[in-house]
Amino acid sequence: MSPIGAQAAVSTPQSNSCSSDTLDAAFPREWMGTTVGQITVRARNVDTPFKIATTAARYIHRPTQLNVALNELSFAPGAAVDSLAVQESVRRLRATGLYSEVILEGTQCGNGVTDFTLWTRDAWSLRSSLRFAEAGTSRASFSEVNLLGTGRAIAVAGENVDGNNALTVSLVDPHLFDTRFRGAALLRTFSDGRQWVWSVRTRELSDRDVWRAAFTSSQERRLSSDSATGTNVDITKHASAFTLSRLVLLGPTAAYTVVGGVETEYANENVTQPGGSLSNASVQRNFVAPLLGVSRRSRRFGAIDWLVPGQAPAELREGLEGEVVYGVGHELFRDATITHFDGWLGITELIGPNTVFTGDVWSSAYWVPDSGQNGTLRTSMTLIRKATKGMWIIRGGWEHIYSPDPDVFALSTIDPLLRLLAPSSRLAEQALNITAERSMHLYAKEGHWVIDGAGFVSLSDRRRSFDGIATDPMNYRAVIVGIGFRQIRDQPTQAPIRLDIGRAVWRSQGLPNRWIVTLSTVPWINAGRNRDGLREAR
Repeated sequence: MSPIGAQAAVSTPQSNSCSSDTLDAAFPREWMGTTVGQITVRARNVDTPFKIATTAARYIHRPTQLNVALNELSFAPGAAVDSLAVQESVRRLRATGLYSEVILEGTQCGNGVTDFTLWTRDAWSLRSSLRFAEAGTSRASFSEVNLLGTGRAIAVAGENVDGNNALTVSLVDPHLFDTRFRGAALLRTFSDGRQWVWSVRTRELSDRDVWRAAFTSSQERRLSSDSATGTNVDITKHASAFTLSRLVLLGPTAAYTVVGGVETEYANENVTQPGGSLSNASVQRNFVAPLLGVSRRSRRFGAIDWLVPGQAPAELREGLEGEVVYGVGHELFRDATITHFDGWLGITELIGPNTVFTGDVWSSAYWVPDSGQNGTLRTSMTLIRKATKGMWIIRGGWEHIYSPDPDVFALSTIDPLLRLLAPSSRLAEQALNITAERSMHLYAKEGHWVIDGAGFVSLSDRRRSFDGIATDPMNYRAVIVGIGFRQIRDQPTQAPIRLDIGRAVWRSQGLPNRWIVTLSTVPWINAGRNRDGLREAR
């Protein structure tokens, strides 16, 4: 049976009275009550719209090793077929981002045994992100998310931070030392110092995991003095946090866990520079605090079948999810109580058969008796609706920060277009971005991916932005229109690759009149769903 045609969960006659079924949004009833037999992985290399490009790609991209897929399977030969374990395994495989296609086929020959064949096709793993305008390149990053077919990722990025060039190198190992742990590390070098971030956590096997653990740590040291500009930087910071989660309630629609742990932080930051700034010139924190919180994980799934023409129904996790932790400790510099809050809450819903809505809220901050420090409140929403030969997409993002630390150098809101028009607006008190887009399918590949052309209009607004020179804050606003191309996959967990070309049709005073070009991968449905303290070092 051709793996390309294995899309619907239907029974197909085979020789010797055998039958074959494929896992889809619904679990095949014929597999229930049987025993897992042989498990075979059939791996295929990358595929592109052009035959010559596909041939060339095979010399650049090394096929994914078979053990990478096998490491994600939680069912084994000889065990009874567990529908939850099988479905969770396929979800994990798709969530890795290593594959553009994952098909699980089961074959039965009337002996109560189901032999499984896992068909995979590698995704293109060499990625880049470029943002440049007439003034030159603002940021460039390159990553290989499947290094030598091992599933490990390496990324290199160059950017400008506070007028200084910064180079970042990060590594991710999803199966650290062939264990259940996932590890990540990042090194960012500045002209005046460097920053280390690393994390180790248990891999999530399913919503039924009884225990989960995570450890994150960061260190930063920067020291410089420039008498000509009156700039002095002296930053010493190190922070660590360990959390342990215990499943306390497993319901049909959600899993609830209790989160406990401990965090420690030492921050002694002193920065003076010309012009105005949102940041405090001096920040001091030194504390150890226990953490306590709760999390909710949805176990409700819907099906979507219109991201790519002719695709099979793909699962989409729906419902309310989130995690909130709260810590209270004794701050040694002030000899006072300090409180740390870190939380995230999100929801995804299918509104009828042709519309998806997803919305999220993030918040974190420190409180001492007389003030708040390093606080942020961030929201985002996305509405995607099926249209004739394409989609309507509306995105919105809003963020407000207050009393940021001097080493905070960027807003988290996704708004690369205005960022290029106003490079000095890297830090603003408040940011808003709303984008409306209409895409049209141009070229589809066997129901697995499609190339879309798109037209868009974007409203961007950044208030109280300082450029490090002027003492008065600036408010930047622009309406940008443009066109672009996207490669969209049939799985909601796989973010599109985007090329955008735009120009401002209206802009506030002080913004230049120039073309903007970006190549990027932006968050897609249900992406980035972690509280800030659990973000991976990458």
